[in-house]
Amino acid sequence: MMAFAITELLGVVVLLTAFEMLAQSFVRPMINTVALQSIALAAIMLILGVVKHSYDLILLSALTVAVRGIAIPEVMKKDIKRSGIWVYREVETRVPALVIIGLLLSILGYVIYQDIAETLHMGAEGALPFILFLLGFLLIIAKKNALAQMTGYIVEENALLYAGISFSHMPLILEAGVFLDLLALVLAGVILAAEKDYGVLELEELVG
Repeated sequence: MMAFAITELLGVVVLLTAFEMLAQSFVRPMINTVALQSIALAAIMLILGVVKHSYDLILLSALTVAVRGIAIPEVMKKDIKRSGIWVYREVETRVPALVIIGLLLSILGYVIYQDIAETLHMGAEGALPFILFLLGFLLIIAKKNALAQMTGYIVEENALLYAGISFSHMPLILEAGVFLDLLALVLAGVILAAEKDYGVLELEELVG
């Protein structure tokens, strides 16, 4: 069916955006990319919501665009303008090595998921969300700046929602999505408050 083929293509886009963030040293492009990832995930939810006649998925799609596709990225970019972070990058992060680690982690994650899926009699549709969750965790531990780490947290949120919509029997998807969005807003507020009190967190200037 055409709709499901489109969702599979969008799923690949969601995964590729995670690698784009691993390959990126600058904070602002990372924020734009995670916004794109959230919008692509929202498109998947919208298509599945229309096909399955699920108003919960359609509402969750709109909520994802509003919060993780627009609101949180805009708040983070306003902090960039306020703090002057657009002339900075994370010079300590070794981007080529990070991308290679991400590829190896993806392969390992796929192998682990196959074993789990075979044991629990699960379908292959959960492989991409599982790999995406691992890449989000890698972003959090590898990046040095708080805003960059925040994008990793949003990737993990997207992975959990992606897993939720991949398994149609998973209950409370809408409630979980609302909770994750509220948690992300609280976390963003904490980070911005900390930067207001202590300055830009663990960021080095790009010279030249």
